Amino acid sequence: MMSRKYLTIEEISNEMRISVGTARNRLACSRPMPPNLKAGRRRLFPEDEFEKWMNDLVEKDTHNKSCEEVSK
Repeated sequence: MMSRKYLTIEEISNEMRISVGTARNRLACSRPMPPNLKAGRRRLFPEDEFEKWMNDLVEKDTHNKSCEEVSK
C-alpha cells in the first residue's frame, strides 16, 4: 500500500507565493483553495490533489488568455 504525502499550510503558502495568514483567511472565507482536510487543529493538503488543483488553474488561465487573444 502506498502512503500518501500531505503538505502543511506553510508549504502550500510557499508554493502559492502567499503568506500563511492569507492562506488561512482564504480558507476561513471559503475562497478558492486546494482540497484539504483537517486533522485535529492542523490543515493538511494531499500533495497529489494540490498538484492537480494547481495544474487546473494554469490550464484555466492559459485558456482565458487564448480567448482574450482571439477577441482582439
